[in-house]
Amino acid sequence: MELEWGIWGHNLSKILKEYSLPQTAYAQVGNQRVEDQFCFTSDTLFKYVNERIGSIYATDSALNKYMILPNDNDIVCTCNTCKAVGNTTTDAAPAVFNFLNSLARNHQELSFFTTAYVTVREIPKFKAATNVGIFYSTIHIQKGIPIEETKDFKDFEYDIKKWRNYVDNVFIWDYTVNFDNYFDIYPSIKVTQKNLKLYKKLGVNGVFLHGSEYDYSTFQDLKTTLFAKLLWDTTINVDQEINTYFHENFPKKLAGALTNYYTFIDNTFFLNKEELGIYSGINKSVKKYLDPKVFFSFYNEFDTNTEKNKYDKDFLKIATALTFLKLEIMRDNGVGTYGFATLDSENQIIVKNETILLLDRLTAFSRASNLKTYNEVNYTIEDYIKSWRQNIFRYHKRKHFFYKKPFKVLSKLDEDYKNIKTLNDAAFGLKDYNTNWLICSVDNLVLKIDKEEIKQSKKITLSFLQDTKHAIFYPSVIEILDTNYKIIKRLKLPSEDENIGTKEVSIDLPTKFDDEQLPNTFIVNIIRSNVVGKNALACDEIIFN
Repeated sequence: MELEWGIWGHNLSKILKEYSLPQTAYAQVGNQRVEDQFCFTSDTLFKYVNERIGSIYATDSALNKYMILPNDNDIVCTCNTCKAVGNTTTDAAPAVFNFLNSLARNHQELSFFTTAYVTVREIPKFKAATNVGIFYSTIHIQKGIPIEETKDFKDFEYDIKKWRNYVDNVFIWDYTVNFDNYFDIYPSIKVTQKNLKLYKKLGVNGVFLHGSEYDYSTFQDLKTTLFAKLLWDTTINVDQEINTYFHENFPKKLAGALTNYYTFIDNTFFLNKEELGIYSGINKSVKKYLDPKVFFSFYNEFDTNTEKNKYDKDFLKIATALTFLKLEIMRDNGVGTYGFATLDSENQIIVKNETILLLDRLTAFSRASNLKTYNEVNYTIEDYIKSWRQNIFRYHKRKHFFYKKPFKVLSKLDEDYKNIKTLNDAAFGLKDYNTNWLICSVDNLVLKIDKEEIKQSKKITLSFLQDTKHAIFYPSVIEILDTNYKIIKRLKLPSEDENIGTKEVSIDLPTKFDDEQLPNTFIVNIIRSNVVGKNALACDEIIFN
């Protein structure tokens, strides 16, 4: 990309930062100008972008491709000129292609691209210049399954044919990593191979595989090597190439272990029709390909090579990622064989010694390999380890009388969050909303519980997440009610400004000395924040102890 692209991705803001743009260069929404998006019929915006392209190309004539994208949001300019070229409140394609055509006329020796993504989805009513092209983003259909085998195939095929009739160059912007967890192996090589064959059959001109980011994703060197070979020849033997790669780059014993495991999971990933999107929690990875029994066995075999490879940076990066993955599987499993803890005869959670050792190993491996973050939003490994330690300190020897006990949810649950077992499985959530959180955005969370199930308890302890970027907020009120909805206990929670964080809230249960007693069946009512607009509640473990 560095050799051919003068502008790549969502970088208009970066190349324009040296200019003082007037308000008319930004999108108009209603009567307001919004600086989060551009107005693509703005003469000033065109002047500066046109000027900057000229100066980039003059500096290096090999930079002959330019990507012009709206900012990564769903804002569309509906000023008079944008509406005149065809913009609607949801479709920015007319103004964007009008902008591209103008650049294409001024620089006929260059190629200009945008993406079929978010607000650029429909074909304008006017023709595109011959040196204008499109990248079609698979972000909504890339779910770890060959596209031909999904319900989206017919729509995808129609879209590609539609764009090929409109522009000469149709490229695919594809995805090969889990952006919520770069350490998720996401072994999509055979899936990608089948998709590349499809793209070729549909007449696509080229493919950009969006994989590893600026830090590290697990086995990124292997995936880069094989993807590069597949882009030249879609028919290569993937299993054979995996074997060749590992044996050319690692000692024989280690190479054998890596080859056997990676071949197994790549085939499992390909054959299993469970969806695994590019923003997914560890539980979905486990369902797709990451069988705990197989992974734990492989981890132990891999670990026997540590002493001989402890100064090898590539080995240490893999060790960091695999140790992180093992901890994630244990966090998701909670209590049991593959969990981070056991439950003793007195209903006490006992944290395993192995958990402590793995956290120490993750600390050592990440420092030695100089890996600091593990996902798209730059969550740090250091903070991950710190959060783990805080949670297991709280959990160790804590009684959990509600563990896997039956209860009912009286409120309406979100379509994608119906697994109520999350609330009392002893598996804790961290700052990633995808793992171990029950998210409620359509209703408050209302539980019906039998006193008999928690009769030894003295208090209820609840865990919550706040992630303002995803409109998740701490609750405003927690109530304990009788079945007639009469209040027995009520706790009002203060609002907090933190953008992302977790917290526990405890409420003492009524004793025989209190005026209001806990009835045989009672209700726990967790009321969402009163923030204006879209807001959700994320609840993790509910512990009666």
